[in-house]
Amino acid sequence: MEYYTFDINNSVTFMVGGIFSAQKGWQHSARYHHGDYELILCTKGPLYIKVQNTEYTLNTNDVLFVPPYQLMIGTKPSPADIEFYWLHFILPKNTTTFNNMTLESLPVDTQQPNVCVIPQQFRLNNIDHFIVFIHQLLNSNLQNVYDRKTANCLSTIILTEISKSIFNQLSEKTSNVERIDRLKEWIRVNLYKSPTVLDMAEEIQLNPQYLSKLFKKVTGIPPKQYLLQLKIQTAQSLLIRTNLSIKEIATNSYFENEKLFMRQFKQVCGMTPSKYRAQFDEIYHNNQIISPVLPIPEEISRHLNDIPDFGKIPDN
Repeated sequence: MEYYTFDINNSVTFMVGGIFSAQKGWQHSARYHHGDYELILCTKGPLYIKVQNTEYTLNTNDVLFVPPYQLMIGTKPSPADIEFYWLHFILPKNTTTFNNMTLESLPVDTQQPNVCVIPQQFRLNNIDHFIVFIHQLLNSNLQNVYDRKTANCLSTIILTEISKSIFNQLSEKTSNVERIDRLKEWIRVNLYKSPTVLDMAEEIQLNPQYLSKLFKKVTGIPPKQYLLQLKIQTAQSLLIRTNLSIKEIATNSYFENEKLFMRQFKQVCGMTPSKYRAQFDEIYHNNQIISPVLPIPEEISRHLNDIPDFGKIPDN
């Protein structure tokens, strides 16, 4: 992803803009940008565009920021009627381009940014908010010195609002990750209760359906699968480190019964608990440590006297 940044105290110069609509089958003609940036806000798509060698598909609410001195051309006809706003700017001289970076990796204080940051492609959550500014901008009489000044101010506001929106999305993303991390720790601590998704939702005060979607978005797996994953990891450690029977391991890994444990263990690990234990007998012979983050039952842990005391130097 490319990002463009400029000092928040500098203003943008507006050149020209408008709203374009066309029927199904329209394709963008070739255009070369001579020193100006173009912002394309798609309000009805999809719209297929290539900038230099990179192809983009713009759907409704998608924005493309096209830098200067690059060729832009449509790649194929649109399959439906299209509509988009197009705005041309000249950015301040101190504009910096960052290539192949993420927003988090930019040399910018994301908590208190002092620059406007514009990604090359992004999606706006509240498109109506920006359309109001755009219509005010397009209604400016650029022949009037006051209106031209107003147009430059409105252009700066639009890009500033975009930058604020981008940072707000990042803040929301960070907040969600922190919330799910806290929930994951709560699940680990309460694994013995086999908490349901409803229990988890009540813990962090979210709707169960929304929690499931958010959890999967952050971790890549649903909360039920994460719960099962923790139980399986606990069972794996007990299989490796103890001589407990399969039934005892099922109980101490918080499964409802032995049959359920064996079936789910094989589904996840691709082998029975007995085969898993046999396969790791030699590998773990000289590495007899259970990770302290795994929720091993206390009554089992007491019998594993080789768990290290991390505050002491072990005897030779």
